[in-house]
This record gives sequence, structure tokens and C-alpha cells, in this order.
Amino acid sequence: MMLGSQTLQSAARSREENFDDAPIQAARSPIPRDACLKATAILTIVFVYLVPAPSKAEILESQVLVVYNSAAAGATDLKDAYLAAHPGIPAANVLDLNSATLDRAEVTHAQFATLIRNPIRNYLLSMAGPAPQQIVSIVLIRPFPHRVLDMNQSTVGDFPSNAGPRFNAGNANYASVDSELVLLWHDLNTGEADGTMDSLADNIIDNPYHTSAAPIESFSRANITTPKSYTNRGNVAWVLGGNGATQLTPGDMYLVTRIDGPTQDDAIAGLHRAQNLRINKALVRIILDEYNTSSGQDLDNHRLFAINCPFFAGNDYEETAALLIADGWNVRYDNTADFIEAHEEPNPIIAYASYGENHSQNGLGQNPPGNGTYMIGFDYPPGAIFNTIESFNARAFNGLDTRFNQGQVAAFISAGGTFGVGHVWEPFSFSIPDNEFLFVNFLVNGLSWGEAAYTSLPGLSWQYLVVGDPLARATIVNDPGLPKGDLNGDGSADGLDIAVFIDLVLNGVTGYHTAYPALDPIARGDFTGDYRVDLDDLPGFLNTLLAP
Repeated sequence: MMLGSQTLQSAARSREENFDDAPIQAARSPIPRDACLKATAILTIVFVYLVPAPSKAEILESQVLVVYNSAAAGATDLKDAYLAAHPGIPAANVLDLNSATLDRAEVTHAQFATLIRNPIRNYLLSMAGPAPQQIVSIVLIRPFPHRVLDMNQSTVGDFPSNAGPRFNAGNANYASVDSELVLLWHDLNTGEADGTMDSLADNIIDNPYHTSAAPIESFSRANITTPKSYTNRGNVAWVLGGNGATQLTPGDMYLVTRIDGPTQDDAIAGLHRAQNLRINKALVRIILDEYNTSSGQDLDNHRLFAINCPFFAGNDYEETAALLIADGWNVRYDNTADFIEAHEEPNPIIAYASYGENHSQNGLGQNPPGNGTYMIGFDYPPGAIFNTIESFNARAFNGLDTRFNQGQVAAFISAGGTFGVGHVWEPFSFSIPDNEFLFVNFLVNGLSWGEAAYTSLPGLSWQYLVVGDPLARATIVNDPGLPKGDLNGDGSADGLDIAVFIDLVLNGVTGYHTAYPALDPIARGDFTGDYRVDLDDLPGFLNTLLAP
């Protein structure tokens, strides 16, 4: 992300299929881009994408494999917390890798294969564990390695000026652990000899689930262990090949997410925020913050290939805003030089997307406050999502720090966020996750967090980390919560609300959601602003009842 746009472009011009992307952080010269969609085209997208969706098949607890490392401090306790949140996960769906070697941030490809991939494969093939076809999501429990080193230049992904030439040469095989596990049954590094696209680990693989609005269960998993075929496109990417059982489909993927945070307490708090999730459309706002796009240099619509690019889904921020506004969400979309700071936004933020520390790139925008801490100070209700255009925004787990002072998913979780997607190494801007599918599939189309996250990712065997409970699914209500204290929704706060308040304090929100499915107990009964209804709210509740 400190790399000039010419680095990727100049090498591509000699190829039959040009790719015109620039690495994210330092596009120092004008970047070719498609014109923004005109209003009529955006309206067409809104009509097509927001048609009423059929009821969604949920990912079941029995379809989750929980993987942890008991040799790492705190892992067993966090695993137990996850199982307590999901008591329907069978004991056979829990795998302990129990390896002191894995108590680290980074592994080699060989360590990944022998210590992570192969033990999971073997367990799924054994009689002791669930069958490979039964599992839909793999949940990694903190602490767990998150970065796979490049086989030829181990940390090249940390240095954009070096990563660009490696990508141009079809020989960048650094990745995230999580993204490699998505293709569990692929021997991705077979054939790697430091040559151009000589293994599937080199560069990026097209994600067949990208841009979908369908639940993952609508795709057959019968062929998940069958070897797949790919086509080398332009010596820089692997696109889908084969047919039938040998062509990769979403049913051949595992949705790999992790329960993580800067500390154990942060990870547990984020997990708890994802449970019984009810998002109140009437009270939250979504931020989509670009820099000044009038010069046509926006970062959210880059391509790898000039024609028929499988990684390209459109002008992301503009299209996302149009889709969400059409569904009635309160969206603050900004494409000026101003960077939206926490003190400028009093509303609770349910989804946050910005250029982050790249907002000041090329002099097109204000420099964010702090050094990668710009996300601190916003009010994040349970269910809040983070996705920024920064190369290393998922680097700072397992004791690693950031690069170039960029914002972090980890810091967002610590600040009260619930979900995030990010990158552990340099990803280049053509591959950034698309809010159009991340936000819209989760908040509008009813997909689970794991599903929504993976529909937003252009590629596989790449740099992505998906943080948060994959089973989390939001119930959307539209409740202004007025008058405050009116817990039974009869239009007044009075003695009839006392029993409801007591039940909320003693038994939590689950019963309330059943009894009052259109109401938000937090909007109506949380007087302290901590997104809970408990005894701390009693003084405010009593004052409301006693008010003249």
C-alpha cells in the first residue's frame, strides 16, 4: 500500500490480457477507472438486487467445526465460551490441535500443511469426526496463527514495493491461514518451485461465492473433496475451470472465520455482542466515507483485468449507498475531502467503511485523526461491521503490530465492534471486500455473518481474515423506541411496563423478542447507553414512570 500505481500497470501492458489495478495504499498517479454508474443504472441494480428474497436456510450448529489449540493460553476458555453460546455444536465437532508450535502469528506453508490443514483433513475423514460434506463453517479460536509466509520471500507481503513485482511475476504465495483453509482439500503448494504460477498457491483464485445473495446451503457439498481444475489467466490469477464435480462452486468451500480480538476479554465481548442480534434500523447509521472522488481516482472500483474481470463487482461505495438507502437505511455517504471523525457523528454506527489511513492519499482528502485509531470514539451497537480500504487492517493479531499506522479490525473489536473483514498482507486494491455484498447481504438479504462475509470476498487463497461468529444472523426491526420506558409497546410508560422490565433484567432479551417481535428492548429500556437492560437502568426507568 505504499506502492505506486505504475508498478502493476506497467508490467501488465506487455501481456495479452492487461490488468489495470493499483496496490491500495500508494496510487501516486491517476488510475484508469470506469465511469460511475449513472442514476438509471444504479436504480436498475437496486431493483434487481433488492427483490424479495426467499426464506434463508440457516447454517446449523451441527455444521460448524470448532478448531482450537489447547497449548495456547486462553484458547480452551474461549472455546468453552463459544460452545456455551452454541450448545447445539456436537462434541465431535470440536478439534484440539494441541501444538506449542502453533502458538504464534505466522507459519510456513509446510507448517500450515502438517500442523493445521492435514490434522483437520484427517479428523474429518476419521470415524471420530463429522464428514467433510457435513461441515459448512470452520471457526478458529484465539490465539491461532493468521499469516502464512511466502515460500520464496517469507515476509514480502509486508513490503508493497516488493510484493507488486512478485504478483506481476505470478509468484506471490503469501496468504492468510483462514483463506487457505477455505480450500481445505486443495494441495495449494504442490509444484511450487519459485516460478510463474507453478502452484495454485501463487497469487489469487477466483471466489465463486463472490457477489451471490444465495445461502451457502443452496449449493451441493457432495463434491467438496474432489480435485478441482483452474485456468491460468494472464499469468496473474487462477479462474474457474473444469466442469461438473471438477469445477469449484460455493458448496466446495468452508466459511472460515475466527473468534479473536486484541485480548481474550475483547474476543469474548465481541462473541457475546453477536448473539440474539437485533438491529434497529430506526436508530442506527451506516458510514461510507471516500475521499474526494471528483478527479476519478477512487479506490473502490479497481480491476485486475480490463475486460471481463472476475474480481470486479462495480463502483462499490456508490452502489452500496444506493442499495441501502432504497431499503430504508440511514446512510451517510461522503465523497469529499472531509474525513468523518467520531465527534462529527453522534448516531450509533452499525456498519463502517472508509479509506482509513488512505483517505489522504494523493492529497485528495483529510488525514484521519491519530495513527490508525480513527475508529475509536464512535458509538457501535451490537452487530457493528468494519471494512476499510487498508492493506494491513487485519495484521495486528497474535501480538503483531500494524503497518503504516493503519486502522485495525482488532482495534474495532476492542472499541465495541462485532464483525470485521481485513487483510493480513498486501492484497492490492482490485481484491478488497465489497460492501455491496458484505453490508447488503447481512442487513437486507438475511444471510448469516459467515455467508455475507464470503460473498464480499473477490478471491480465495489470498489475504482475508473474517472476524466474528459465522452463525450470527441479524433480525432487523424499525422501532423508534418511544416513549422511552414503554416496554410493552402500548404507547405509554406506566406500571404495566414494570413486569416486562423485571423479566428483561432477570432473564435477558430472548423471551422479550418472542413476546414483542417488532420492538427493540434496548431502545426502550436501556437508560445508561450500554446496550443492555439491567439493574443499572432501574433509576432511569423509575424516573420515567414517576415523571408527571
